[in-house]
Amino acid sequence: MAWRDRDYRALVVSYLFTGTTTHLFLAALPYVTAYVFEDTGLTALFMGLFLAPALFASPLWTAWSRRFGKQRGLLLSQGVFGAGSLALLPGASLGGTAGVAVTAAVVMVMGVAFSGLQLFAFSMVPDAVAAAEAAGSSKAGAYTGVWTATEATGTAIGPYLYSAVLALGGFVASTEAEPAAQSGTALGALLVGFTVLPAVLMAVALGFQRRYTLDPAA
Repeated sequence: MAWRDRDYRALVVSYLFTGTTTHLFLAALPYVTAYVFEDTGLTALFMGLFLAPALFASPLWTAWSRRFGKQRGLLLSQGVFGAGSLALLPGASLGGTAGVAVTAAVVMVMGVAFSGLQLFAFSMVPDAVAAAEAAGSSKAGAYTGVWTATEATGTAIGPYLYSAVLALGGFVASTEAEPAAQSGTALGALLVGFTVLPAVLMAVALGFQRRYTLDPAA
C-alpha cells in the first residue's frame, strides 16, 4: 500500500498541511481586505500578486531543482511561506497606504514560494512511485489516488479551519452589503488565523517534509 511507503507518507502528510495552509490563506484574504484595510477591492490586487509570480518563478524553481535538488527547494518554499505569513502582521498593523504596500510586497514573495510548493511537491510524486517500482512494491494508481484525495482534503480543510478560528473569536457574519461591525476579539482572531496559524501549519508541513529521503540533494 502507498501509505506504508515511508518517504511517500512523509510527502503526502507534508502536502496535506501545505495545502491546508495555502487554502486557508486564500480563504482569509477577503476578510483581511474587508475588515483590516476596509477595501474589498484589494482582494483582487493581492490575489493577483499572489498568483502572478508563477509565470516567472516556475522556470527559476526548475533551474534551482537541477542544481540544488527538489527537497531543498520545497523546504525553502515552505520556510519562506511560513515566514511570510508572520511578516503580514506589520502590514496589518500599519494600515493605510503603507500597510497596503507592505502587505502587497509580502504577498508577492509568498506567491513565489507558493509556486515552488506546487512545482516541487508534484514533481516528487513520480520519484516516490519510481522508487517503489524499483523495490517491487509500487501500484501507481494507489499513489496517485492518495495524492488526489490529499489535495482535495487540504483544499476543504483550510477554509473550514479559518471559519472555526473566526467563530472562536466571536466573528459576526455580514448580512448586508457593508461588513458587520466586529469586536476586538473577532478582529484579533481574524489576524491570528491569517498570520500565526498558517505559519504554525507550514512549520508542521516542513517538519514532515524533512523526513523525505529520496532526493539525493536533500
